[in-house]
Parts: sequence; structure tokens; C-alpha cells
Amino acid sequence: MFLVSFLLPLSLFAQMTVSGSVSDAATGGALAGANVVVEGTDLGAATDANGSYTIANVPSGATVTASMIGYSSASAAAASTLHFALETGVIQLSALEVLASRADENTPVAYTTVTKADMEFRLGSQDIPMSLNTTPSVYATQQGGGAGDARINVRGFNQRNVAVMINGVPQNDMENGWVYWSNWDGVGDATSSIQMQRGLSAVNLATPSIGGTMNIITDPTAFSRGGRFKTEVGAGGFLKGTFNYNTGLINDNMAFSATIVRKVGDGVIDKTWTDAWAYYFGASYQMNDANRLELYAIG
Repeated sequence: MFLVSFLLPLSLFAQMTVSGSVSDAATGGALAGANVVVEGTDLGAATDANGSYTIANVPSGATVTASMIGYSSASAAAASTLHFALETGVIQLSALEVLASRADENTPVAYTTVTKADMEFRLGSQDIPMSLNTTPSVYATQQGGGAGDARINVRGFNQRNVAVMINGVPQNDMENGWVYWSNWDGVGDATSSIQMQRGLSAVNLATPSIGGTMNIITDPTAFSRGGRFKTEVGAGGFLKGTFNYNTGLINDNMAFSATIVRKVGDGVIDKTWTDAWAYYFGASYQMNDANRLELYAIG
């Protein structure tokens, strides 16, 4: 009995009630709904409409922290009265990369995604639409057989009614909606993937796209140093050389990528010769942990 009565006063002496208020450091106004917690315990309270709070049974020597969304947190040693004045702060989010609008498996849209490996296997030296020739409801043809003569039909609609995008940017002619693939002769060598959405798309566009939407995603700027050279030879004196080089990270914040394509050939059919250059340049600048600037040039 003597031992119990001796320990009880010590237990009561080691605890206290902390009360006070939380306010805006700049305006002095009360912050309602701020969180005040005792670190390392389950004790805490939210401030009322007047910015006031009360926490009972706080251990002596504990640390009390006040926080609120949009403000920097503040801490102090436990005392019977604690007033916090919080300063506004910036919440830095993690980096978010948005390359283009694409559908996923949860989107109620019929679509097919062609990867870079699939393109290298199917495409060869043909125009980009030919990589989609095995896709359901898609018909692609090279028409006359010359470089850039390809066209694509989706669900019976010609490419005037198929929105063609590169990295989410529409490429259809503004007057007649046609796509001139000769303008994008070297894009196939710098393409990371292609998504073909058939029918009405999940992407909001001003371009008529009742047939479908074709989104070409180019290769992102590589952060590893390296290069590649590829040569293709075909009938009709066809010769194509592709050179790609990545600088890798420079000074831990910059990277550059370049692809040069040279294509020549007499053509198997008369008047289908080709003599063209194509290029693709990419530059990346890492401004901070949450922001990166990407620039591309295609031609």
C-alpha cells in the first residue's frame, strides 16, 4: 500500500495539460483545423474556429508540433501554454512526366500499342503507317510505292478522318486533314511507341478523328551515353543509313540525343526514286528534382 501511494504522485507530476493557439505568422489570423500533435505519442488535437487547442496528459519534456496544409510546421518543447505562428510554405511534389494523352487498360476505348521492338521487326525502311498493318480495323498501303506515299484507313475512314499526332501534337493538314508522310520520313527511326485508338478517341482534339487517333511517341532523351549505326540495303539501289548518338548526362543536369537518317534509291517502279535526309534532336535539362525541360526538333 505504501509503494502504490508513493508512485502515484510521481506519475501525476510527470504529465501536464498543454493549451494554446495556432495563427498565421504574416496576418496573425487564427488557423482553424490545424493539427497539433505530441511527437512519439498518439496524443493530439485540431484547433477550433478560434485557432485554440488543448491536449491533456502530455509527458514532461515531450515535443509538440503544429502543422497545416500550405504552411511550414513548427515545433516546441511541451509547456503549459504554447502559441504557434506558422509561416506559409511551398509543397514540392515529385516530378510528373506527361508525354501525350494515351489510353490505358481502364479506358473504354479500342486501342493497340506498337512498341519500338515491334516497329523494328515490322517496319524496316517503310513509312510509319505500315507498322500498323496487322492491327485490327486498320488498313495501310504504300500506294505508288514511293517514299512517303503511304496512307492509312481506320474502320473504313481515310486519314483525313484519322487524327495523327506526334507527342500529342496534331499533324493533320489544317485545310484538308491529310497527312503527308514524306514530311516525317525519319520519324520511324526515332519512335518509342505508337498507340492506335480505333473509333472515337479518349483524347479531346479539334482535328476530325471519327476513324481513330494515331499517337506517335518519340524516344525520350537518353541519360546514358552511347550510339548506334544501322545500314539497310534493298532492291532498286536502295540504301539507308541511320546514326544515333546520346551524350548522356552532362554536369548532372543536361543531356542531348541526335538521330540522322540518309536514304537514297532509284526505286523499283519508275519515278519512285528517293534522295532524302531526316533528323531528330532531343535536349533535356533537369532544373531540379521535380522539374525537367524537354525540347525536340524533327524534320
